[in-house]
Amino acid sequence: SESTLNQEGKELPKVIAIDEYKGDTNAGKYQLIIADGITREPIDILRNRYKNTLKDYLRKYGSQVEVVVMDMSQSFKAAVQQSLGKPVIVADRFHFVRYIYWALDGVRRRVQSMWHDYDRKKCKKMRHVFYKKSSALTDQDLWHLD
Repeated sequence: SESTLNQEGKELPKVIAIDEYKGDTNAGKYQLIIADGITREPIDILRNRYKNTLKDYLRKYGSQVEVVVMDMSQSFKAAVQQSLGKPVIVADRFHFVRYIYWALDGVRRRVQSMWHDYDRKKCKKMRHVFYKKSSALTDQDLWHLD
Protein backbone atom coordinates (compact mmCIF):
# COMPACT_ATOMS: atom_id res chain seq x y z
CA SER A 1 0.00 0.00 0.00
CA GLU A 2 1.27 3.49 -0.83
CA SER A 3 -0.03 5.08 2.37
CA THR A 4 -1.00 4.24 5.90
CA LEU A 5 -3.48 6.82 7.23
CA ASN A 6 -5.64 7.95 4.31
CA GLN A 7 -7.30 4.56 3.89
CA GLU A 8 -10.64 6.09 2.82
CA GLY A 9 -8.96 7.97 -0.01
CA LYS A 10 -10.07 11.41 1.09
CA GLU A 11 -9.17 14.48 -0.92
CA LEU A 12 -6.43 16.56 0.63
CA PRO A 13 -7.27 20.01 2.05
CA LYS A 14 -6.34 23.29 0.34
CA VAL A 15 -3.21 23.70 2.47
CA ILE A 16 -0.89 20.76 3.08
CA ALA A 17 2.56 20.32 4.57
CA ILE A 18 5.07 17.73 3.36
CA ASP A 19 8.07 16.53 5.34
CA GLU A 20 10.34 13.53 5.37
CA TYR A 21 11.33 11.60 8.46
CA LYS A 22 13.47 8.60 9.23
CA GLY A 23 11.19 5.63 9.72
CA ASP A 24 13.21 2.72 8.35
CA THR A 25 10.62 0.40 6.81
CA ASN A 26 11.19 -2.33 4.25
CA ALA A 27 10.27 0.24 1.56
CA GLY A 28 13.10 2.57 2.52
CA LYS A 29 14.93 4.38 5.25
CA TYR A 30 12.80 7.53 4.98
CA GLN A 31 9.08 8.06 4.76
CA LEU A 32 7.06 11.12 3.85
CA ILE A 33 4.35 12.62 6.02
CA ILE A 34 1.50 14.65 4.59
CA ALA A 35 -0.18 16.93 7.13
CA ASP A 36 -2.92 19.52 7.16
CA GLY A 37 -1.02 22.79 6.71
CA ILE A 38 -3.39 24.67 9.02
CA THR A 39 -4.13 22.25 11.87
CA ARG A 40 -0.81 20.35 11.52
CA GLU A 41 -2.72 17.08 11.95
CA PRO A 42 -1.17 14.15 10.06
CA ILE A 43 -3.20 13.08 7.06
CA ASP A 44 -1.04 10.36 5.62
CA ILE A 45 2.35 8.68 5.63
CA LEU A 46 3.83 7.60 2.33
CA ARG A 47 6.06 4.52 2.26
CA ASN A 48 9.07 6.40 0.87
CA ARG A 49 10.18 9.86 -0.19
CA TYR A 50 10.62 9.12 -3.88
CA LYS A 51 9.47 11.75 -6.33
CA ASN A 52 7.14 9.36 -8.20
CA THR A 53 5.50 8.13 -4.99
CA LEU A 54 4.69 11.72 -4.00
CA LYS A 55 3.65 12.68 -7.51
CA ASP A 56 1.26 9.72 -7.86
CA TYR A 57 -0.25 10.39 -4.43
CA LEU A 58 -0.81 14.09 -5.10
CA ARG A 59 -2.37 13.35 -8.50
CA LYS A 60 -4.75 10.91 -6.83
CA TYR A 61 -5.81 13.01 -3.81
CA GLY A 62 -4.59 16.58 -4.39
CA SER A 63 -7.12 18.19 -6.71
CA GLN A 64 -8.11 20.74 -4.02
CA VAL A 65 -4.56 21.62 -2.91
CA GLU A 66 -3.63 25.29 -3.42
CA VAL A 67 -0.72 25.74 -0.95
CA VAL A 68 2.12 23.34 -0.07
CA VAL A 69 4.42 23.97 2.89
CA MET A 70 7.68 22.02 2.56
CA ASP A 71 11.45 22.12 2.63
CA MET A 72 12.94 23.36 -0.58
CA SER A 73 13.98 19.96 -1.92
CA GLN A 74 14.14 20.16 -5.71
CA SER A 75 12.68 16.66 -5.94
CA PHE A 76 9.66 17.54 -3.77
CA LYS A 77 9.20 20.83 -5.60
CA ALA A 78 9.23 19.08 -8.99
CA ALA A 79 6.78 16.41 -7.79
CA VAL A 80 4.41 19.06 -6.43
CA GLN A 81 4.54 21.18 -9.59
CA GLN A 82 4.19 18.21 -11.93
CA SER A 83 1.20 16.80 -10.08
CA LEU A 84 -0.62 19.93 -8.88
CA GLY A 85 0.22 22.52 -11.50
CA LYS A 86 1.21 25.78 -9.87
CA PRO A 87 0.28 25.74 -6.19
CA VAL A 88 1.82 28.30 -3.89
CA ILE A 89 4.93 26.69 -2.41
CA VAL A 90 5.97 27.96 1.01
CA ALA A 91 9.33 27.15 2.62
CA ASP A 92 8.74 25.64 6.04
CA ARG A 93 9.90 27.70 9.01
CA PHE A 94 12.79 25.42 9.99
CA HIS A 95 14.40 25.50 6.55
CA PHE A 96 13.66 29.19 5.99
CA VAL A 97 15.41 30.11 9.24
CA ARG A 98 18.29 27.74 8.50
CA TYR A 99 18.97 29.52 5.18
CA ILE A 100 19.02 32.85 7.03
CA TYR A 101 21.50 31.49 9.60
CA TRP A 102 23.74 30.15 6.83
CA ALA A 103 23.72 33.52 5.06
CA LEU A 104 24.43 35.39 8.29
CA ASP A 105 27.27 33.03 9.14
CA GLY A 106 28.74 33.50 5.67
CA VAL A 107 28.80 37.26 6.18
CA ARG A 108 30.29 36.84 9.67
CA ARG A 109 33.11 34.64 8.36
CA ARG A 110 33.83 36.96 5.45
CA VAL A 111 34.01 40.03 7.72
CA GLN A 112 36.04 38.28 10.41
CA SER A 113 38.55 37.03 7.83
CA MET A 114 39.64 40.66 7.34
CA TRP A 115 40.27 41.26 11.06
CA HIS A 116 43.53 41.29 12.92
CA ASP A 117 44.50 37.81 14.27
CA TYR A 118 43.83 38.78 17.90
CA ASP A 119 40.25 39.96 17.23
CA ARG A 120 39.49 37.10 14.85
CA LYS A 121 40.64 34.46 17.34
CA LYS A 122 38.81 36.18 20.21
CA CYS A 123 35.50 36.17 18.30
CA LYS A 124 35.88 32.99 16.25
CA LYS A 125 33.62 30.80 18.39
CA MET A 126 31.11 33.49 19.29
CA ARG A 127 28.60 33.00 16.49
CA HIS A 128 25.96 31.95 19.01
CA VAL A 129 25.48 35.62 19.91
CA PHE A 130 23.79 36.13 16.53
CA TYR A 131 21.12 33.60 17.46
CA LYS A 132 20.20 34.94 20.90
CA LYS A 133 17.27 37.19 21.65
CA SER A 134 18.56 40.73 22.10
CA SER A 135 17.05 40.79 25.61
CA ALA A 136 19.16 37.74 26.55
CA LEU A 137 22.51 39.17 25.47
CA THR A 138 25.09 39.64 28.21
CA ASP A 139 27.57 42.52 28.33
CA GLN A 140 30.21 40.13 26.99
CA ASP A 141 27.90 39.09 24.15
CA LEU A 142 27.33 42.74 23.27
CA TRP A 143 31.10 43.32 23.26
CA HIS A 144 31.54 40.46 20.81
CA LEU A 145 28.79 41.83 18.59
CA ASP A 146 30.40 45.26 18.59
